[in-house]
Amino acid sequence: MKIIIDAYNVMRSTAFADDFDFKVLKNQRERFLQLLSGYADRVKHRVIAVFDGAGTGEILSNSESFGRIEVVYSSGGESADDIIKKMAAEAANPKDILVVSSDKEIMYYVKQCGAGVVPAGELYSRIREKSVPLEKGLIDPGYIEKYVKGYEGEEKNGQGRRNKKRKAKSW
Repeated sequence: MKIIIDAYNVMRSTAFADDFDFKVLKNQRERFLQLLSGYADRVKHRVIAVFDGAGTGEILSNSESFGRIEVVYSSGGESADDIIKKMAAEAANPKDILVVSSDKEIMYYVKQCGAGVVPAGELYSRIREKSVPLEKGLIDPGYIEKYVKGYEGEEKNGQGRRNKKRKAKSW
């Protein structure tokens, strides 16, 4: 499984900005990658963080590694959104892709490609919980698979297959 993260979207649409109020974008990005690295160390999936590189005023390479995380920066006229959409569209098996973003356009596009989608807040709450020392594994191994299958929610034991309700994800 490949988890593709719309990194600035997660940083800006969640409590991350409140939790870590850095004045310098580079420092925000590095702290986010540190938190994400802790998450990546605990899951067996490939984690890719995609950032908008254009317009930051920094000279950034197109990609680099940060621990187990592959970090990709957009450049030129291409945005991080374009890169994420391209990754989803060109995937050999889109069902093995999980995109983390709260950008409705990205969510809709990658879902149409057959990839799974998780809202930014879901990932950030998991990362934040995981950053607390001595926490045990809060990520249920079935968590990601539930999103890939396109539903979330608890299934109650004892119900027949026809009676099990699947809660559709809301955008």
